[in-house]
Amino acid sequence: MVKKTKLREIYISETRKNSPIDKLDLFAPYEVPDGIVGESDEDDHSLVSDSIFTDQFRNFNITNDPMTTLFEEGIGFPGYPYLAQLSLRGEYRMVVETRAEEATRQWITIKSQENIVNYDDKIAQINAEFKRLDVQGLLRKALCTEGYFGQSFLYVDLQTALHDPEEKMSPLFLTPKKIKKGELKGFKLVDPTWVTPVNYDAIDPFSEDFYKPSIWWVLGQQIHASRMISMVSQPVPDILKPAYNFGGVPLAFMCKPYVDNWLRTRQSVADLIKSFSTMVLKTDLSQLLSPGCEELSKRAELMAAYRDNRGLQIVDKDSEDLTNIATPLSGLDKLQAQSQEHLASISGIPLVKLLGITPSGLNASSDGEIRCFYDKISALQQSVLRQPIQTILNIVQLHLFGIIDPNLTFEFNSLWQLDEVQQSQVDVNTAKVLADYSNMGAVDTKKIKEIISRKNF
Repeated sequence: MVKKTKLREIYISETRKNSPIDKLDLFAPYEVPDGIVGESDEDDHSLVSDSIFTDQFRNFNITNDPMTTLFEEGIGFPGYPYLAQLSLRGEYRMVVETRAEEATRQWITIKSQENIVNYDDKIAQINAEFKRLDVQGLLRKALCTEGYFGQSFLYVDLQTALHDPEEKMSPLFLTPKKIKKGELKGFKLVDPTWVTPVNYDAIDPFSEDFYKPSIWWVLGQQIHASRMISMVSQPVPDILKPAYNFGGVPLAFMCKPYVDNWLRTRQSVADLIKSFSTMVLKTDLSQLLSPGCEELSKRAELMAAYRDNRGLQIVDKDSEDLTNIATPLSGLDKLQAQSQEHLASISGIPLVKLLGITPSGLNASSDGEIRCFYDKISALQQSVLRQPIQTILNIVQLHLFGIIDPNLTFEFNSLWQLDEVQQSQVDVNTAKVLADYSNMGAVDTKKIKEIISRKNF
């Protein structure tokens, strides 16, 4: 009875020890670090109905509740310091940065919707300003930050708001009166660690700021939300937004279960290879243990000292025997490879891009997987990048020309690029079609020259 009681106590204590996080704290509202919120009247910027958030989980039946394992499964918000640590590991960094690089690699083409007016000069100035501001690089970094932390911010840095706290709290209307020519200094990437909401509405679902902060704290400064271009690719339901600091689910944290399995499998395979062969010494333990364990320890140390492929083992021919037990290693490579390939499942990145693993077999090709991946990246560009780029384009137009031209727009360049042979074949076919149209009189020579200049023959 004593032995069973002790085992039961050990089991209960270990079970409690393995509980990673309190059930009620898993989705508790985000705790703001010191120094983020500035000094102000808390009554003026209180969170509406935010105290009921944690209490709602008390109504659930937590018998046999899997909440204790959610943290290991990438569910819940672990905090920005923990997410920052995940960004140091190569497995997470490869997933996040591959997605960000592919989404911004081919960039955009600024064009006019109507060909009535020649916009070449304006487009050239906008492209030069985009290059000066490094908009492409900023959006790539912003996507990386969003992948690690669940959200990212680009602050619109204007000359008028440089030393004016009141101006920073005012809405940024995209009008010539608000943004004058030559006023744009640039765009600053802000880490979400330093940002938390000042106020939001949690009562009226029809309100414009329902679970949508209108003003942010940024290291003690209040910044209006219109001056912070935010990006969230994996939004969460409204009820969970306070726990995620009004961001989304980080892509890196979604990959956590698969990375953990890969690291555990990798280390287990390495440990098994290191000790796959075990030497067994069959001896008379009654004689070695009779004076104590000293003789047994000395015998084991002697055997370990001589254990080498080039060494010599000495055993008593009558009372001892030496055997070897080897663990089969067949199939370990497949198990390890499958565990690593699971890293690509949650991110949707083909193995050849993420891990450099090329398909094997007769006529094997990864073109289909890459095209599917490019379709997914194209959808990401439309859902996450289009609105921020459009906002930046409008601000740049006000900065350069003092007016927003509705005819100026942009499109994302295709990620799938033809090689030289394929491109030359397309050019030949296009030239034949243009020649036929010219002979028919359907297209004049001037129009053909415009088409050739746009296609860069």
